[in-house]
Amino acid sequence: MEPKPLNNNSHSLFPFEPFEPEDDESWQVSYLDIITIILGFLIILLSASQLAKTDFTSLSTLFGENSDRTEFITTPVEEIQEELEVLLQTQVEQGRLEIIRDLNDIRIRFRSDDFYPSGSANIQGAGLDLLNHVLRAFQQTTYNDFSIDVEGHTDNVPISSNQYPSNWELSTARASNVVKYFNRMGIEQERLKASGFADSRPLIQFDSFGNPFAASKEKNRRVVLRLYYTTEGLQRQATQDALAIRDNPPSDEVQNAQRETETPSTAEQLAQELSRISTSNQQVSSPEVEKQQETQPQENITEEITPPPSIEPDREGRLPFIPSVFDQNSQCSFIIQTGSFQSLSSGFQVAENSETKSGYEFEVAYNNALYSVRSNDLGSLSNAIVVQNFVANSLNEPTTGIVHQCYQSPQLTPKTLTYQIQFGAFRSEENALNYTIDVLDRFGIQTYMNRRGSTYFVVAGPYNSRETVLDQLQNFKEKGITDKIFIRHTEESVKEYSFIYQLQLASYNSQSEAQNLIQEIQSNLQVPLRIRLDNGAYYVVSERIIDWEETTELFNQAQSIGNDLKPVIYFLEYL
Repeated sequence: MEPKPLNNNSHSLFPFEPFEPEDDESWQVSYLDIITIILGFLIILLSASQLAKTDFTSLSTLFGENSDRTEFITTPVEEIQEELEVLLQTQVEQGRLEIIRDLNDIRIRFRSDDFYPSGSANIQGAGLDLLNHVLRAFQQTTYNDFSIDVEGHTDNVPISSNQYPSNWELSTARASNVVKYFNRMGIEQERLKASGFADSRPLIQFDSFGNPFAASKEKNRRVVLRLYYTTEGLQRQATQDALAIRDNPPSDEVQNAQRETETPSTAEQLAQELSRISTSNQQVSSPEVEKQQETQPQENITEEITPPPSIEPDREGRLPFIPSVFDQNSQCSFIIQTGSFQSLSSGFQVAENSETKSGYEFEVAYNNALYSVRSNDLGSLSNAIVVQNFVANSLNEPTTGIVHQCYQSPQLTPKTLTYQIQFGAFRSEENALNYTIDVLDRFGIQTYMNRRGSTYFVVAGPYNSRETVLDQLQNFKEKGITDKIFIRHTEESVKEYSFIYQLQLASYNSQSEAQNLIQEIQSNLQVPLRIRLDNGAYYVVSERIIDWEETTELFNQAQSIGNDLKPVIYFLEYL
């Protein structure tokens, strides 16, 4: 008995429709899809094999603006890491740095103690040496268009100073100084970034059982270079390469030869273009050593004392307000200045002469105009006057003066110079770096490179005192260095201070004695005189003077009028 169709049921909700017969050729559609996919895959493989035949040095040129979507695949992180590990093998084995892969970044980690003194952001010579080795390695890597994020990390010991209120400011300043050095050494500022993390990202270490524990404070104090790629950087390089193509088109002969040959495939065209761009961007540099001489102590002093720089009054003819010891709530320090000179060699000679004759220690400061010979801090004004009188008599130089350094913060006070010993100067960065290695190999002397403008200097140091740098200079010469090496100051130790002047005529224990002197000599000097009180003593002083020649003229007049006056010149220093 033949079964009845289900939809014959009068209660069914589905109308009766016969099933369509099955298409026996439907398998062909899936088969064609598979063939198409395989064919496309083979085309991609063929194109990649053609690109692999051509070397290229700029990843940006190849991947352009779409690099961020495939960054982990396309950026040559492994290649860069392998090359850096070879180029910096000595430093890694010495424990001076670590090279670490962090996902799609490379991190070069240094100990912060090798770079900075405690609580300071000034890079030391050992840190500069490490940075120079890293810079040289960057030059030699196949891919060198990555960006660099300099990270500063501190331990969790709080710091509080006028310059660095907390570890955040300190870590940021440390990272910024490394960035500035990289920029001075030729790395484009668009590729550089400074990040300060204070103690917010401490290192975590693991024991032999895999249990985590906090790293020591020494390890947490660190500087890290993070090497990475950004879309902006890749686009910038691609734009530069495109401009190079536009500005350096092939000659007519080359273009005609290209027309006569068969048209290559798209992959071959891209590979050829990449190769030509790489070749056109190469630069050949030859050493061009600048002949310079800065300072070497000589037998005789031939330079005259030069008056310190002065300032101009404002529009109304008044002087700007510069604090002095006589102003309320002023915190001042006092030093003796025996002269100002246009060359460092003269400053060295006068400092040596001042020490020999007076028995006090003297160093040299610089304000980007003149070198000043100065004593150590003498504490109070009354003590400075006693020392000034003794030094002036010892040197037979009555215009030896007292510098008043009255600043809101001790950090602002100009310090004496620190020094470098210069070995050579080059127009080519590569030649300067090679010379640092040569000096190390031949003489065992550690130098580093310092850039000013378009010139690269090879130097050693820094040295904190005149005596130390002179001893080191002699030591280098005894090692057999025949080139002209000489002493120069470090740029970091220069502050652009200047002066206005004031004349002290006498000091008394009572105000009445000071008033009597003013009445006696006022008409002779023809300059306003005032009484100023400091630490129980009454000082007779002149008004403030801008011009140095006017100051020395008034000084000579005061000496000539008698009354047992022993005038002293005050140098009221300001930045």
